[in-house]
Amino acid sequence: MIFLINNNVIKKQLIYRIVEIVGKDNFLISASEMAPFKNGWRTQSGECKGVITPSTLLEMWKIIKLLVKNNKIILMQASNTSLTGGSTPNGKYDRELFIINTLKLNNIYLINKAEQIVALPGSTLYSLENKLRKFNRAPHSEIGSSCIGASIVGGICNNSGGALIKRGPAYTELSLFAQVNNKGELKLINNLGIDLGKTPEQILKKIDNGDIPKDKYFKTRKKASSYDYKKVIKDVNANSPARFNADKKRLFQASGCAGKIAVFAVRLDTFEKEKNEVTFYLSSNSPKDLTLFRRRVLQEVTDLPIYAEYIHREAYKVSKKYGKDAFLLIYYLGTSVMPIFYKIKSRIEKFFSNSRLFSNYSLDYILQYFVKIIPHPLSKKFDKINDKYEHHLIVKFDASIYSQIKFLASEIFKKKSKANFLHCTLKESKKLTLTRFVIAGANVRFARVHPKTNNNLLALDISLRRNDKNWNETLPKYLKKLIYKPIYVGHYFCHVFHREYALNKGVDPDIVKSKLLSELKKAGAKYPAEHNVGHSYIAEKNLKDFYKKLDPTNTFNPGIGKTSKKNKL
Repeated sequence: MIFLINNNVIKKQLIYRIVEIVGKDNFLISASEMAPFKNGWRTQSGECKGVITPSTLLEMWKIIKLLVKNNKIILMQASNTSLTGGSTPNGKYDRELFIINTLKLNNIYLINKAEQIVALPGSTLYSLENKLRKFNRAPHSEIGSSCIGASIVGGICNNSGGALIKRGPAYTELSLFAQVNNKGELKLINNLGIDLGKTPEQILKKIDNGDIPKDKYFKTRKKASSYDYKKVIKDVNANSPARFNADKKRLFQASGCAGKIAVFAVRLDTFEKEKNEVTFYLSSNSPKDLTLFRRRVLQEVTDLPIYAEYIHREAYKVSKKYGKDAFLLIYYLGTSVMPIFYKIKSRIEKFFSNSRLFSNYSLDYILQYFVKIIPHPLSKKFDKINDKYEHHLIVKFDASIYSQIKFLASEIFKKKSKANFLHCTLKESKKLTLTRFVIAGANVRFARVHPKTNNNLLALDISLRRNDKNWNETLPKYLKKLIYKPIYVGHYFCHVFHREYALNKGVDPDIVKSKLLSELKKAGAKYPAEHNVGHSYIAEKNLKDFYKKLDPTNTFNPGIGKTSKKNKL
């Protein structure tokens, strides 16, 4: 009894200290308040004792110090897009887990004439896009990630790839972070290449106050982006993938850390924005046409396209029917509404899941019903093209290489009866881009509301070898019996594909996943490609070793990549 009383006293003291640091409103402990932070896009929550939302970096440092001292698990989180569950709790743990959500720490400082930035952990790609617009510059990722409110630091921590071909996976060697060493000691490490003081308090106060000289040029030899990626992707004969999460070349401190350290800031390159964009929509019934086009563009054209996004016929259909609400919101109101939309959606879903009158997916049925009567803004011309052709490629590029791209596209697609070549207007380009990037949410909706499917969508994120010409999946008969509908999209020139499967009712997703990954391993593919291992994939040995080096005591995000959740102290 004495032990229990003392334990309760310790718990009360911890709660009191947390509230003392961040304030009562920034410490959430009720199930309804924690729901948006505990649940991911495609994942359900595990154990969590509280969600802490610090308002300054100094508060964040004090909270981490307190939790480390009390031997608690720390799960760092920003926008919580969490496609593979990496930023949400998973199952049970051997210690109490607390989420530190950083969205209030959202400052972005432009340095080196806006050619670089210092971004705090809660800053988003959407905010950075707006901040850089007047300088005619852009962040690493502009399309899909910004639409769902993804954070800048989250992209770095997960080596996110994105669709923009020239920019490669998110990467930097310049960061400010805290880690716990093998003795259990918390240290703040400043590798930003900017002198901000000696003590953690001095450093963090300066950044909180924006005390970074704006006119000074901060030189460094360290990388702040994957600027070697152009060379990597152009090597179409290489017998290895262009990018994947376990690639040793992309693992460095904050880059690829998957939350195994607490990142306070990152320093990144920005990119000159293309001024004269042209979009082609290329369609064919033969995967060989797309293979030939990719190889010839990468080998023969003087510069890389901006992006080349693959859409399979079934993915197009699912997007238009089940992604309509997201499409309409973004198209008419802009990407800024999406994080708010998903937070509200998460809260309502939590209410439904606790109700006896509604099912867990009642909101999906309701939204699907209401948008059904609203016409889709994308022209029916594209529906006819989709009915006629199975494979589609949205290719966007700068006008400076227009003649080169047009020559190859005409030669491969225009002169064949079983292919189609369309030069898109600006409006068509915008609508096609949105159609592609609401597919992820549309797939989840499809699996949830279709009467013949398992509610849990099986999503794979894979990277094929650069020289692989057999990129189009042909499912063996024994798998076809288990899968109701395969849905394919991809960052085609990178050979990164998102293969998602709506399974037949009653089929175990883990069994199908195991069989699919086994087939992919034989083909020399790597997985995951860009969403990181989360709690969905087994981390490769070198990735496990990287995590262990960063976090030898297993204080931060234990269990990531199917690793141990146990305390290593």
